[in-house]
Amino acid sequence: MKDDPSRRDVLTTAARVSALLGLGAVGAYMVRKTMAHDGWQIDPELCVNSHVGAAELVACQKCATTCVLQLSAVRAVNNHAGCGRCYICPAYFDVKSAVGPDGLPSEKACPRDAIRRVAIGEIDPGDMANNYYEYQIDEKLCNGCGICVMGCKEPAGLGSIRLEVRYDLCVDCNRCSIAQTCPTDAYERIPFDKSKPVVAAERA
Repeated sequence: MKDDPSRRDVLTTAARVSALLGLGAVGAYMVRKTMAHDGWQIDPELCVNSHVGAAELVACQKCATTCVLQLSAVRAVNNHAGCGRCYICPAYFDVKSAVGPDGLPSEKACPRDAIRRVAIGEIDPGDMANNYYEYQIDEKLCNGCGICVMGCKEPAGLGSIRLEVRYDLCVDCNRCSIAQTCPTDAYERIPFDKSKPVVAAERA
């Protein structure tokens, strides 16, 4: 029959178990630290550009002009589930421009032509106004100026477009230059999981 473990054996085993548990805890912490991250985001309730109901205001454009990056990390995002798919979208067209021969405004609202107007489903050639359109934002061209967001606000639009800091583009400055100049303190730091990219439709 094997002798009972000595006090030294018990202490040695306990020390090994504690060490393993400690390493496991450190590993779990490092995984959480890798996944978890604080990043800059915009509170749409505070953002001047996306404040529903405001009229005759000029787009703030701080997001486009004060980012440390040459092309701002802020992008306009269209929540297609809340979009009216309008024939004449006030975020896509400059509705104050002259009407062209096709009956549509002759100029676009976006100064960088970052919004695409794509017909949905079968097109009615006899009545183009009888079609629905999806307005897609090209993030490679968008600089977050907010003009389309202003145009999409109620009552002209449905408020489906908002500005969003794209954390995959943001260099994550400790003192965000846009946040410092934001007139309504709409910027906030929030935790998010870097393994799960922000999807506009999910955050809407």
